[in-house]
Amino acid sequence: MATDFSCPNPSCKQLIRLESINDSPSITCPKCKKTITLRKSPKNFAPPQKNSTPLSAMPKETQDFTFESKSEIKSNFRAEKKPTSKQKKSNGLTLTQVFVLGFGMFFISVSGSAFYFIGLPLLKKEINIHEKTINEANKELIDADFFILKPLDNYSKDQKLAQSLQTKFAYSGREKDIWLFYYKDFKTRNPSDSEIHQEMISRLKTYMPKNLEWEEKAENLVIEKISFKKFSFEGTREDSTVWVGDCHTSQVNGVLFLIICIAPIDKKELVLENWDKFNQGLTIKPNAKPDWKPTPRKAKLVAVDKVKLSFAAPEAIWGSQDTKDYDTNPDAVMIGKNPNDTGNFLNQKAKLQVFSSANSTKDDKAFDMPEEKIFELLKEEKSAETKIEKLTDIKRTSVDLKNLTIKTEYFVIKTDDQIQKMIFWSKCSSESGALIFLCEIPVKSKDFWLDELDEILKSVSITTE
Repeated sequence: MATDFSCPNPSCKQLIRLESINDSPSITCPKCKKTITLRKSPKNFAPPQKNSTPLSAMPKETQDFTFESKSEIKSNFRAEKKPTSKQKKSNGLTLTQVFVLGFGMFFISVSGSAFYFIGLPLLKKEINIHEKTINEANKELIDADFFILKPLDNYSKDQKLAQSLQTKFAYSGREKDIWLFYYKDFKTRNPSDSEIHQEMISRLKTYMPKNLEWEEKAENLVIEKISFKKFSFEGTREDSTVWVGDCHTSQVNGVLFLIICIAPIDKKELVLENWDKFNQGLTIKPNAKPDWKPTPRKAKLVAVDKVKLSFAAPEAIWGSQDTKDYDTNPDAVMIGKNPNDTGNFLNQKAKLQVFSSANSTKDDKAFDMPEEKIFELLKEEKSAETKIEKLTDIKRTSVDLKNLTIKTEYFVIKTDDQIQKMIFWSKCSSESGALIFLCEIPVKSKDFWLDELDEILKSVSITTE
């Protein structure tokens, strides 16, 4: 409310305070001394009553104002404008913050849903994959023509590994060990020792291509009264890790069975018990071929009349050659082909020359000195670079025939200390004379050829008129 007013004198700008006005009808300007006559107050006029509320107790917004009438309120009070909606938002979250918050909430929601519906099931699948495969294995009971197999608990079937090792049954354990089962039906005949060995080694080399070594053990594995030979082996994989294991082999009525157990070298002792349990889950059916009898391979009979001896060579392996093409005067020449081997011509072929010797001739002594005779018969040029050495570490069961004496020796021909070929030398003697077998063997597949040559020695017999 206004507390003073200006002097009415235009030349005077003195402000006169209202408090100086009492009940007198006039007032004198203290500066220009002009007298101002006041309007008489109405009789019923009462001075405004002071506000009973102290000024200090009023709200700050009203401390500077004292209102006497509604008209004065209207003329002197400016109402505060209400903030707009935009101003209200500025005091809270901005549009950008709302957008970021909303996007974050959406991302968290989507991520959580994705993990719940996709990630969590995958995680559970990864955690339980081994247990699931174990359950599948537990449900599997394989009842085949020649055997029954119940896979061991805590082993899972590994189809990829089985395919690479050319079998239907490969299982992996928690220690990364492998239990492998393989079988092959040879139909009308039993597989030879070299064929069994070939089947075993070909699978081991597929898995462990480097530094593969093996050794036959004296103890055998017996499963349901079926005896299996045992081999221990060690080899290196492509990643330079060393693996070891055991291989058990058996044959029943022309069917070959292989059990191959492989593990990292530091894990074998941990899985031996599991392997034994897995082996006992295999049952061989001994009567799968109740009327089976081995059928001998078709063989060509070769008779050497001047010593009254003959022998037979399986036609599936050996093919006859014309002896006129050889100036060593052999009685028979044959070229052998290994059906299980791969590689170049020299690795697949073996050449067998057969000579006869009468006991009464001086040539018999020459054949008793094979080291010298081999160079002559093979047309090898003896020199300082090429030499022949006798092998003494080959352990094989000797062939024993009635009324015949058999002596067998093994040699290698070296050039610059590199083995070029292996030589099989055997002399079968009777009262009427002798047959000398000289065969050049590829070193790579010597076991196969030594088995086949033993079969030929077993067929030697005395002929009668």
